[in-house]
Amino acid sequence: MNYNIPVRLAKLRKHQVDIILELKKEGIVCYPSELSKFLNGIESSPKAGLVLSEADKIVSRWEHADA
Repeated sequence: MNYNIPVRLAKLRKHQVDIILELKKEGIVCYPSELSKFLNGIESSPKAGLVLSEADKIVSRWEHADA
């Protein structure tokens, strides 16, 4: 599934590291290289699905707070 996260982050002027920090708060460990692979579709594991789903929720929350 394409969440279009990089574009959405750019619009919010946020970075992937911001997502990683939020994931960490939720107890999900994700390294920058992993997140990059997940976002670019290079790796599609169960963890990738979880991380992308949670990242989408995080970015959606930021978008609604910014509106």
